[in-house]
Parts: sequence; structure tokens; C-alpha cells
Amino acid sequence: MKRKISGIEAQESKLSSLLFNKSNKFTEKLSKKSDGLKDERKPAWFDEDDEQFIDNTVPPSSKEKSLYANKLKQKYNTLMGTPTWAELNKAENVEDDDKEILRTVGHLKKVKSIGLPKDFLEYKKFPTINRETSNEGAIIRCLEFHPKLSVSLVAGTSGVVSLFSIGGDVNTKLHSFKLKNWDVKAAHFTPDGTEAYIASSNNHNYCIYDLVKAEPKLIQLPKIVKRPNIFKLSSDGKYIATSIGLDEVYIICAKSKELLRSLKNNTNIASVAFSSTCDKLYCYGMEGEITVWDMSTFKALSKFHDQGCVTASKIETSACGRLLATGSGEGIVNVYEMSNLTSLYPMPLKTISHLKTKITNITFNGTSEILSISSGYYPNAIKILQLPSYHVFYNFPSNLNLYQVQKVSFSPNSGYMAIANNKGCAFLYRLKHYKNY
Repeated sequence: MKRKISGIEAQESKLSSLLFNKSNKFTEKLSKKSDGLKDERKPAWFDEDDEQFIDNTVPPSSKEKSLYANKLKQKYNTLMGTPTWAELNKAENVEDDDKEILRTVGHLKKVKSIGLPKDFLEYKKFPTINRETSNEGAIIRCLEFHPKLSVSLVAGTSGVVSLFSIGGDVNTKLHSFKLKNWDVKAAHFTPDGTEAYIASSNNHNYCIYDLVKAEPKLIQLPKIVKRPNIFKLSSDGKYIATSIGLDEVYIICAKSKELLRSLKNNTNIASVAFSSTCDKLYCYGMEGEITVWDMSTFKALSKFHDQGCVTASKIETSACGRLLATGSGEGIVNVYEMSNLTSLYPMPLKTISHLKTKITNITFNGTSEILSISSGYYPNAIKILQLPSYHVFYNFPSNLNLYQVQKVSFSPNSGYMAIANNKGCAFLYRLKHYKNY
């Protein structure tokens, strides 16, 4: 019996030595044996708190860091055994690159977006475009960038049309001419940039300015078009859509200057817009009805009512050919997806209600990443939105005093943004996200 008890005591002593490390010899032996099996691998994870944690049950004499760590490992292995996932000699199929990324939080790192940031618009204010002249009129209605050269056209209520070289710190005047008794309301460059089409709502003629010869030439509109309230040149330079504000829109061939067709709508027309491919014309009726016309057959393809519109004001299409934006007299802007306009009652992709007065200007930039909406009836009534998030850039106009915005324009590659107002100024801003003019 004594032998049996002594045998049990011997086992308890051995186990006690293992668990509580009363003898360091066992630890040293395990260390020596494991030296031959050691892998050069580093720990998969390192926690700084482990260095500071010390169990109060361990005697003060054994509180060295390395010794304490060994005791914990021995205690765990004795009670639980070595789990299969911790075996060093276990074959791994994971590639080195994969193992490396799993040992860190690098796979959670956010990749910098190459698109336009959706909340903050990085820009730099440049000198006013027409600072050298300032005689284009109290209200600047036309502000256009040349499609090929870093040149801008500025015109307004005085009838003076000026061309400026956009050079940043200095915007040099290239040429200026005056159209007598003209309140310039529309101006468009042709796609090749050799001509500019200019129109006034109080004149029966429209002007074609030859940039090569620096000569303006007056062209008479068809007799039925007395004074164009609407004047729009298609982006391919083939058609002119004009209207006196009633229910008919007249299509003129830009090359031959002849009237091609009269498109009759159900209500008086507030605004028109060509599609990006110029194969369709969108006519926005005063009561909110939108008629889509086929430019090859001059037949109406479809009609629908702008959601929630009471009084129509402005319509515009995006350069990408995917979006159509409408602005109402109540300050509401609806953005539609072109692919959904075939339905009888299309719903807007997004409704924007940041402004409270009549929308007078809607502009997409060339990449369709920016949408500008503004009202000329209230000071600083302008919002610049990022697409497709439709977030408003909170830092623009911020503390800038733009007065009553009349026109917003973007250069072909969106490197510049220009804003015209009712104080005879054409402000210029450099959009830093875009690298080219």
C-alpha cells in the first residue's frame, strides 16, 4: 500500500513539476528537444498586451518574461495537447504572398479611387476671364469654351462678343466685336472650332463668326422664325433647333441654312436638348410634357410627363448619353436614365431639391461626373454635384460671392469651370482633379 501511495506521490510530484515549474530542468530539456524542430517562421500575430500581462499566481521569483511564456505553453500543451492548426510541420498550400497579406490588415486597406471625390471639390480660383474688357454687358448670358483650343467666348446684354485666351494668371483678349442692338442669348462653337453660332432673342438674324478670318456674318432666319427665344446647335454641328416660345420647334440645316422641318408639340416649349449622338431631340413643354423626336424621320418617338413638374424651365442631356436632366420653375431637378424613357411613366433616377427658385441652368461636364444646377433669380443659388453619388460638394461656392449665376460652363476635358453672373463677370476656376484643358 505504501508503495502504491509513494507511486502516486511520485506522479503528482512529476505533474506538479511540469505545471508549476518547481524545477527548470524539464523546461530546459523541452527547449533542447524542440531546438531541432524549430521553424524559422515568425508569429502570425503579435499582441503588445501579452508583454505586460503577468499572472499573479506565479511566484515572484519566476516572473521573467521568457520563462513565464514557456510555462504557459507547457501548461497548455499538457492539458489540451497541440492543436493540428498549430503544427509547424503541417503542409501548407497557401502561397507566400497570400500568407503575408493574411498576417496583416493590409487586405483591408482602402485603395485610392481614381474617380472624382464625392464630397470635396478641389479647385483654384483664377482671375476673371473678361477682366481686361468688362464691356460684354451687365448680364453675361453666354460663356463657352472652345472645343480644341484654350479659348473662351463671353457675351451678354450689350451685344459685345469677346474671345479670350485662357492662360490662368493672365486671360488675354484675342478679339472682340459688337452686334448692334443685340442682347446675346445663345452662343455655340462648331465641333471643329472654326465657327461660332450666336443668336439674340430680339433679332431676326443669327450670326456666324469665322474664327479663322475673325469676321462675323449675319444670316437671316426663316420667315416663320421671327425672334428666336430658343436657339440650340447640335453637338455634331448639323442642326439648329430654334423656337419663338410657342408649340413649334424649327429644325434648320446648319450647312445649307434651310428650314428642314417644323416639329409641332402639344404645349409651348420651354427648352430643348439634343441627345449626345444627335439622333434625338428632347422638347420640354411648359406644362412638363417631354416629347422625344427622331432626327432622321422627324417623327415623335414617345411622350411622357416630367415627374412632379408644374412649370417647366430647363432640359439638358449628358455627354455620356446615359442621363437626361430637367429643371422646373419650383427649383426641382429630375435626373432620368435614358434607357428607362421608353416606358409610359418613367421614374426619375434621382430628384434634386436643393434650390427653391426657378432652375435657369443645367450643365453636365464632359465626363458626366459633375452636374451643375443653378437659378438666376437668387444670389449664389448654385449647387455642384458629383455623379453618380449625387453628393453636393460642400465646399463650393462656400464663402464665394457669385451673385446671381446666369451660366456655368466646363472646358472639354473639365480642367476649367467658368461661371457667369449678373454683374458682368465671368469667373474662372481650375478643377485640379482633371489634368487637361
